[in-house]
Amino acid sequence: MALAAAAACVIDECTVVDALCPTCANGACAAAGQACVDEELDHLSLSDWVCVCPRPSSGVAVTAVATCTLDECTTTDELCTTCADGTCAAAGQACADGNQDHLSLSDWTCTCARPASGMALAAAAACVIDECTVVDALCPTCANGACAAAGQACVDEELDHLSLSDWVCVCPRPSSGVAVTAVATCTLDECTTTDELCTTCADGTCAAAGQACADGNQDHLSLSDWTCTRSARSTSARRRAWIAALARTVPARTWVRRVRTPIRRRTRCRTG
Repeated sequence: MALAAAAACVIDECTVVDALCPTCANGACAAAGQACVDEELDHLSLSDWVCVCPRPSSGVAVTAVATCTLDECTTTDELCTTCADGTCAAAGQACADGNQDHLSLSDWTCTCARPASGMALAAAAACVIDECTVVDALCPTCANGACAAAGQACVDEELDHLSLSDWVCVCPRPSSGVAVTAVATCTLDECTTTDELCTTCADGTCAAAGQACADGNQDHLSLSDWTCTRSARSTSARRRAWIAALARTVPARTWVRRVRTPIRRRTRCRTG
């Protein structure tokens, strides 16, 4: 309305509810829980209202309900109580929100940085590195197949991503040997080893005969080279047994002469 002049006519397409306003929002935004904004109210500026998503989501659409999204990784709005709010970054991890629909909440994940692995939902992940299995240029402390190349097993018992250079190479049965972050030196004592996988081992052969077993070369590739040896104690026992048997069959005086003193030959002197 204007006095003695043409009026400046306006139409707020967000608030006007009138059958004569086919371009008006008619409550469309409000029905979706969104705000309606018509910044240009001139009656000739029509169909320019927008629906705006409520915080902390984002989204705007012209003359239509907006598609509201919420990236819980990047949103720093205080109204977002489910957002990551730097949780992943503080742990040196990457944050990802695969479903950014504003109604899909608390579904962001933290993922460990290479060469570690691990993922957690709406929390910092527990990152692990198996230095035996990881083959990654970013893991200079990893075994990278060193143990396997030597026919040995690789074991990394502590998988925490901060526990590095603690993998070991373990020799295969029946040999023995362990080395930290290196190929192990494998040994096999064929005298003492009782492993069923050792088909070349003495397995008590020498002991059963009262003899000593010795394996001078205990390299795991040096096989069937153990020896049985009579011990000095065994030899003394055999000599005592022989003397006892002789004493039972020979008169004592003769036995003493034979055993303890050399026998002197009697010689006759010839006189010319």
